Amino acid sequence: MPSSAEPTHPGPPGDDHPPAGPHTHAKVIQLARRGLRRGRRHPTPAIAPDQPVTPQQQLAETVEATFHRAGGTLTDEAPAHTYRVTLGLVNLMLEGAHATEVVSAEQHETLRHMIEGMIDAPNEL
Repeated sequence: MPSSAEPTHPGPPGDDHPPAGPHTHAKVIQLARRGLRRGRRHPTPAIAPDQPVTPQQQLAETVEATFHRAGGTLTDEAPAHTYRVTLGLVNLMLEGAHATEVVSAEQHETLRHMIEGMIDAPNEL
């Protein structure tokens, strides 16, 4: 049985990236959570392994991963500020939709809480 570090389907012949395995002496680099925290404004304590991740933390990581894929980060103040201003405009649009009865009071309340959670995402990083 191959180890979990070995690919189940090696690349085609002539592939410039040979598969890692016990006989290739390749180093394994842990990529989990690498790069998502660059430029951090202030240190935050690591979450203890026995402590569950909150929905707010999960949302923040999802939002940050989206920014990271686009070449940015919410740990930098300028993009975080722009992000908050943009969501403030989304919230303003929601208020208008509620005032003109496009969304019900219940829908408004649900969406408002969701937007507030997103606005707070940079603080969770």
